[in-house]
Amino acid sequence: MLKHRQEGLRCLHGCAIVLTAAGLYVFWSALVSWTGWIKFAEPARISTYLLGVLAATLWIARGLKGCQARLGNLGWWEATRIARHQLTCIVAVLFTIAFATKDVGVSRVFLCGYVVLMAPTLVLANRIFPRLIVRWFFHGAVMRTVLVAPDADIEDLAEWIKSREHLGIQVIGWVGSGHPTTTTLPLLGPLSELRRVVIEHDVSQVVVSQSAYEPRQAHEIARCVEDAGCRVRFYTNSRRYFGSLPVSIEHEGDYTFVMLAAEPLENPANRAIKRTLDIVVSLPVVLFVLPPLVAMVALMQRLQSPGPVFHRQYRSGLNRRKFLIFKFRTMHVQGTAQSMAKQAQREDSRVYRFGRFLRRSSLDEIPQFLNVLWGDMSVSGPRPHLIEHDEQFAKIVNSYYTRHFVKPGITGLAQSKGFRGEISEVSLLHKRIGYDMMYIRRWSLLLDLQILVETVRQVFKPPRSAY
Repeated sequence: MLKHRQEGLRCLHGCAIVLTAAGLYVFWSALVSWTGWIKFAEPARISTYLLGVLAATLWIARGLKGCQARLGNLGWWEATRIARHQLTCIVAVLFTIAFATKDVGVSRVFLCGYVVLMAPTLVLANRIFPRLIVRWFFHGAVMRTVLVAPDADIEDLAEWIKSREHLGIQVIGWVGSGHPTTTTLPLLGPLSELRRVVIEHDVSQVVVSQSAYEPRQAHEIARCVEDAGCRVRFYTNSRRYFGSLPVSIEHEGDYTFVMLAAEPLENPANRAIKRTLDIVVSLPVVLFVLPPLVAMVALMQRLQSPGPVFHRQYRSGLNRRKFLIFKFRTMHVQGTAQSMAKQAQREDSRVYRFGRFLRRSSLDEIPQFLNVLWGDMSVSGPRPHLIEHDEQFAKIVNSYYTRHFVKPGITGLAQSKGFRGEISEVSLLHKRIGYDMMYIRRWSLLLDLQILVETVRQVFKPPRSAY
């Protein structure tokens, strides 16, 4: 219903940003050359950086897909947030060119000056350009819309469409039976008078609930609307099946499938990329970091808590298959199996002194790079919990086991955001699982690299939840 208008708005806005950035670069170059503010050495590759600006803004235009549903209705704060990301792309491309070409002709002051000019320009562009495009293209092509749905759906559906009125969609009323008390949307008539309503109110499209009508009746509704020269759209409310959780939709031939989460790692090419990253990262750790670390940990354990160097436990991995996970032992050997299954707490008496350092710095996880090499785990992914905790947490969060759609990780998106250690509140569990599901839906090589960088930073500056 809105897809093509949203895509068109994104495309036109992207083109406007490309032209604006290139125009500003040409203006800035001409101004600097004319005034002589900045001296260029010879040869100055001005045109090379213009190509860089074009490449960066094309990159930016492609990245607008994630916010295309909100374009045309952005506030200043969101326009600024998007501009910050866009400016990072431009800086990355320009200074990569300068570094790669070892260019000494173009002054860094010149490039920094352009970046400073682009910062407010991008904020204004994100705020103003989409609104101008909407006004030029959609205000003269308003799509008057009527809803055909059960009472319970009317209010939510009407509010959802009204939030996109900037795209030229105007809800004028609904057709059906009943009198919902939660909406001010006018009832235009019963379903038997749908054709009359479409003609009298100059309706452009009718939105029909697919689940509310039998196939034969739905077919009659569609034929009635089309005979009146009007568009008809059928919708399915995924909230009936998945609640408020985000869903993914796939179209295959005559069928449309709605599922709980997109899974980029079902693509074998993506799995190969991720496995390559796992080996590239874990192999050097196992060969060069793990041996001396084992020796140091064994020595400290001998002094503070004699016993085995490693702690092994069964965890659930990909598709809930059990595997033995390796960690440096950080607790005293004494204790029953029940006490060992208890989550570690701050100042936990079961943890010996050097074990606290290992846990806080995450060095106790280093042996898990062996699990990565063996293929049971990945460098990044949802952290594997104790099997007892899996069963406990699944009773609290219905979608908990979806985190087993991918291999568990030594670190994960939730951990990179600071959610580590004891899960003392239900809200913390929901946040962790939320980040795990986000990781499954949005996996990319760049996301894995960002998680690794943030995890390395936390080794040197652990969050307060690490103990």
